[in-house]
Amino acid sequence: MSTKVDGYNPNIDLPFKKREEEGMTLTVTIEDLHQSYPDTPKGMSDNEWHARVDLAAAYRLTHMYGWTSVVYNHITLRIPDTDTFLINPFGLRYDEITASNLVVIDLDGNKVGHDDGWPVNQAGYLIHAAVHKARPDDLHCVMHTHEPFSQSMTALNVEVLPMVQEACQLFERVGYHDFEGIVLDAGEQDRVRDALGPVKHTLVLKNHGLLTAGSSVAWAFIRHSVFIRNAEIQLRVMASGGTISKISDDVMRHTRNQFEGGDAQAGAAVRHPEWPAYIRLLDKIDPSWKC
Repeated sequence: MSTKVDGYNPNIDLPFKKREEEGMTLTVTIEDLHQSYPDTPKGMSDNEWHARVDLAAAYRLTHMYGWTSVVYNHITLRIPDTDTFLINPFGLRYDEITASNLVVIDLDGNKVGHDDGWPVNQAGYLIHAAVHKARPDDLHCVMHTHEPFSQSMTALNVEVLPMVQEACQLFERVGYHDFEGIVLDAGEQDRVRDALGPVKHTLVLKNHGLLTAGSSVAWAFIRHSVFIRNAEIQLRVMASGGTISKISDDVMRHTRNQFEGGDAQAGAAVRHPEWPAYIRLLDKIDPSWKC
């Protein structure tokens, strides 16, 4: 039987298909509503290992949803209580990234500590560094992709309009930064910082791509997903030629506050119940990402 899960086709995924053929099932318990981590490797702090596991999950999910540009773009994460960050080894596909092969860098993109030889795309890190420097207290994870629906929005002279309730999370939280060419000039970081301001967490990089950020990997990834879904809906609605049913500013602000304050997840076992669900999905497909 063919089953499609969140855009992932198990019929072309051998581990998933093998499970189907052997009649294997995944039993979910109450404990699975909370995220768990593999044992921390010897010589590494729990903070770093947990950060590695979370970030590797984001890379694998980004691959699963088809938001990648082969080896380009980045998701970065501050290692808690440090001024160091994790980034992908430049040249690996996102489905090849694991918790252990992520690279530790400083704010300027220089490798820190033990060097396994994996390269780092310092030029690609410039935008991430701008966000990490501008908002060190609340934006610890920065996610940047060239996903087609969001890129389409960057090429239009229209503002992002929250079309449905989930997208109200974006209200008054989206900034815009004009295209200046491939980001190689450190001076552009100031303009990225200004576009972000003190409260925004999402940037439309005009004619370029999407950037979202958050205090955790879950926040950054979920915001990315929300933006992309809204971009698809907005483009479809605009193409239909129909009259847009615009949500009022007051209602969008109220709904955004419900999401940001946790009311939208009332009764859940954890703050972001979808994040452990994503982890279970990755484990079902291929648990090697946690190695």
